[in-house]
Formats: sequence, structure tokens, C-alpha cells
Amino acid sequence: MPTDMWEKLAAFTREELGRPLFGGKLRIEPSSRLEEDLRVTGIDAIEFIDKWAETFGVHAADFPYDRYFGPEGQEMVATFLGLFSERYRKPPRVALTLGMLEEAMRIGRWDTDAIERAARDHVARGK
Repeated sequence: MPTDMWEKLAAFTREELGRPLFGGKLRIEPSSRLEEDLRVTGIDAIEFIDKWAETFGVHAADFPYDRYFGPEGQEMVATFLGLFSERYRKPPRVALTLGMLEEAMRIGRWDTDAIERAARDHVARGK
């Protein structure tokens, strides 16, 4: 059952991201991944997270952007170079979901360990 907090986050996400390129409605669910499903990357991702934190009063000064988001457009070049040199290989990114943002809203701050643990527990329970 959706909470008031979730409804506010879903409305914020729709407002910030607008409509998909080819029309239709954004699929906004707690399991929606910002980078993979909603295509929020690079500077857009940083701006989205900063505005989300400000809008919902979440202390996110230490938010690890590089852990969740890649750069816009240069991903293919880095991937290609990574085939030939470990220097260009980046550690795999963690998927950031809207459910994780909702959890941060609930606790009032971004706590990477606690939020990722809660997300893993949520998936393990099959919800």
C-alpha cells in the first residue's frame, strides 16, 4: 500500500523527469532504478539528487554520486578502453532505486550502508 511519502516522491519524480521521449507515462515504482530504468545519468543525476534532498529535507551532503551514476555519453569510450587496460575499469555501480530514496526520506539522511542493506532485505523478502 503506497504511503503519503511515496506519493510525494512519485509526484516529484514525474515532475522532474517529465514524459518519456516517445510519449506514454513513466513507470514509477519503488523498484524503478534511476540510471537503468529512468535514464537519469551524469549531471542530470546530480541535479535530481540535489533537488530531491532539498525538497524533502534529506541530509545528503556525503551522497556517493559515483557509486550510483555514470557520466553522460562517455560510458562507451570508458568501456572500450577498459577492455585493454585495468586503469580504465571502474568498479560496478550499484543500482539506485526510488525505494532507496524513499528510505532516506524516512530516516532523514543518506546513510549508504543502512539504505543499501534495507534495499537488499526488501528484495530478499520478495516485495
